[in-house]
Amino acid sequence: MTKAEDLIREYIREGHMMQLASLSGKQPWICTLYYVADDELNLYWASLPTRRHSQEIAAHSSVAVAIPVQFQQGKKVIGLQIEAKATQLTGADIAPAAQLYAERFGRDATWVDDIARGKTEHRMYRCTPELIVLFDEQHFPHNTRIEWRP
Repeated sequence: MTKAEDLIREYIREGHMMQLASLSGKQPWICTLYYVADDELNLYWASLPTRRHSQEIAAHSSVAVAIPVQFQQGKKVIGLQIEAKATQLTGADIAPAAQLYAERFGRDATWVDDIARGKTEHRMYRCTPELIVLFDEQHFPHNTRIEWRP
């Protein structure tokens, strides 16, 4: 692994909030979500299927994600921008993603079971990165924009 890949993995693993951009026709939409990642860098979140971003994902799976890493005034900027495909999870894919999310955000086994069995209005979603751009003024001051494909 390269230093950039190591940092990308670390930043995604340590993060918990992302901005997700979806699209309807020619009109983009952005929202802020809590997320958790697996070892393959898939991002998972829980959301209502009635939310605008959920409806747009159902119609068009291409999305973009921004994860701010270091953004305090006076510090060097670090962030991730991601091109990805997103989908609502179904069947056997739901429980493992819900378990990851539950462990990260303090949900209990009942919550996981309810999500997996469709007993709640919330659904689990997955974002699979196709291109990740690392913008890192701290570690790469002379080449702040590094592209990586997982």
